Amino acid sequence: MSHEEHDTQAEINIKNDVKKHGWTVCLFEADTATPAFAYTIGLWKNFNHPELIAFGLPLDTMHAILNDAGDIIKAGTPLETTVDNFEILELHPVQFRQVDADNVPDYFGYAQWFYKYESFPALQLFWTDKVGKFPWEPEFDKRYEFDQPLLDRKLDFKFFEHQNAATFIAEKVLREGRPILWVWHDSDDSTWSFANKSGDKMLIVSLSEAVEHDPTINNLFNLPTDFIATRGFVGDKWKREQL
Repeated sequence: MSHEEHDTQAEINIKNDVKKHGWTVCLFEADTATPAFAYTIGLWKNFNHPELIAFGLPLDTMHAILNDAGDIIKAGTPLETTVDNFEILELHPVQFRQVDADNVPDYFGYAQWFYKYESFPALQLFWTDKVGKFPWEPEFDKRYEFDQPLLDRKLDFKFFEHQNAATFIAEKVLREGRPILWVWHDSDDSTWSFANKSGDKMLIVSLSEAVEHDPTINNLFNLPTDFIATRGFVGDKWKREQL
């Protein structure tokens, strides 16, 4: 039995699109944990060019601009990084910046599968606010501050929330060194609870304090509200379950 027979329909579609067009664009709607995003698959395989990813715009817009960028690459013009590009959006510049390799697994799931989990480079497309400021500039409009993660750098804090957001953490975790094995993202006020087990007595800290205490909970940055996550030990794979 061939490997193709084991592929899901989505994976079969990806293979067919890359073979037919040279690349495909995967689209992901926003949820209660992450903004909408889209990325390419096939540019590295067929044009020796980094894959592309964009965040925070309407899906049809990201689909169109990533395809436009793909056409530029296919025509033989590699995208320049860290310079303003006016070919993608009509009214505002964009910039392409190298995605730090540590951030690739967080978003490029299907691309990792396509490349058999071997490393590949990627560029993030960044857009500006209405007055032309990029998200790394101090004057960037705060209304859009959680629409584009800065994947061009190592991220010690991956959540799309304020670092000082009030967060619950078990007293036994914080004061007795028990591991975090149970996590709940509450839909009522979007708060997080980190505990050794359900029912633990809780203390209030900032979300950044919880991450500093156990950086492995960063892996739950994309856990939507009304979900819990559990694991058997620190380093174990998180199991996610909707309430």
